[in-house]
Amino acid sequence: MAKPVSSAQGVPTHQGRGWAHESRNPTLPSLDWLATTSSDIEWATRQKSRATTSTSPHRSSRSSTQSRRALCLWLPTFELRLELVRSPELDSTSVALLSPGESTRRTVWQVSERAHASGVRPGQLVSQAVSLCTSLTLLEPDPAHYDAAVDTMLEVLTEITPVVEPAGRGRVFLGMDGLERLFGSPHRQIRRALQSLFRVFPSPLVAATRAGMAPGKFGAWVAAASARSGSPVVIPEKGLRDFFARCPVGALPVNPLVIGRLERLGIRTLGELRRFPEPSLVAQFGEDGKNALAWATARRIDPVRPQHRPRPIRVSLEFPNPVGMVGTLHGALHRLAERALARPARRGRSVTGVRMGAHLEGGGSWFVETVLREPTSDRERIAAPLRSKMEISPPPKAVETLILELTDFGAASAQTGLFDRKIESGRATSSLDFNEGEVPVTLKDAVQELKLRLGHSPLYRVVEVDPWSRIPERRHALLSFDP
Repeated sequence: MAKPVSSAQGVPTHQGRGWAHESRNPTLPSLDWLATTSSDIEWATRQKSRATTSTSPHRSSRSSTQSRRALCLWLPTFELRLELVRSPELDSTSVALLSPGESTRRTVWQVSERAHASGVRPGQLVSQAVSLCTSLTLLEPDPAHYDAAVDTMLEVLTEITPVVEPAGRGRVFLGMDGLERLFGSPHRQIRRALQSLFRVFPSPLVAATRAGMAPGKFGAWVAAASARSGSPVVIPEKGLRDFFARCPVGALPVNPLVIGRLERLGIRTLGELRRFPEPSLVAQFGEDGKNALAWATARRIDPVRPQHRPRPIRVSLEFPNPVGMVGTLHGALHRLAERALARPARRGRSVTGVRMGAHLEGGGSWFVETVLREPTSDRERIAAPLRSKMEISPPPKAVETLILELTDFGAASAQTGLFDRKIESGRATSSLDFNEGEVPVTLKDAVQELKLRLGHSPLYRVVEVDPWSRIPERRHALLSFDP
């Protein structure tokens, strides 16, 4: 559970529930648009990495089903709302959630409505936020809790449709093709999906969920962003183009720099964007310009695709006493890497993505993740980038449990050879690490015989010196092999 890390005295005088602020675009009051950010529209350009860490079994499904009809369920400021549910006593105060993965000059990530009314904004430094709202309560993020909530939500939604595509925490797309016979009209389908969430979330969270149904993910996302809590928006295919005409260009899932340039040119809505010919947009914005026009004219319909990912391999190490020393954590990381690589589920596969996390003293969690430059099954190659991530963004508090997950896999990265064997019943069967003194007896005898004949060992071994260097000659070195 996240704990308040800073709290000033005093209680706000205004009343009402302190849910996270939902700012609206004043230029389009008729649509009641929710202002979007670059993270909100990232689903089409690059899927959020958190979806990479789930352990839900439904993600390993091999179904290739796609759905043209999409339902978007979106809960703004999902993480802060979860914290307010866990700590209802904070609901009547000004609350802000700190940005994860920062060790110095920490900033505010999400803010409640009361904090927003006091001038606190996402992205502000903590010192600025506290100076604007002296009664502000700051919470440490707890990614493990948020991810568990997402996994549970996806498990429940798969009972309605097998086509479920997560798009970051708090937002998910459901494929609704062919469900009319089961649940009835689109509004009945949306009601059925929202009712299923009551099994895992309390009423305030479900009531705040926004829902939109339309052809394609972009249409469903736009409908959900324009909807009010408790009033879903359903867009038929014939009315999709007209509905897009009044939508702001900020809803486009393209590079935020492109959106900024469009706004500086005076292009505020998708209807205004349609006035420009495609060659002109391509000349100015490249592929983003072409895609933006295709979305604005409803010519591009992105189907919902279920996300297929292998189940991660997860190992953990619990310390008798909380650990804050970096050296101890590095040693524990190496031990976890060995245990993860030894799992039967990993055999025959290399590792391409890893994630390290921790449960912290007093509550809360911490996570870092990375994609390896090359597929590997070597312990050091897996641990090195995670150590670098830990140096940049160390755990904010002492660690009670250290966790390592192998999240993405590739083909086998090594083959067994003479110098990669282990003696068992007189035959070589598996790999060894010569650096730890595990040398086959037959190889030792061969080296001794060569030394007697030549006076020295003619064998050398390759040692990694700087595996991440851009210069190939600096990555490895040859050392004499004399066991």
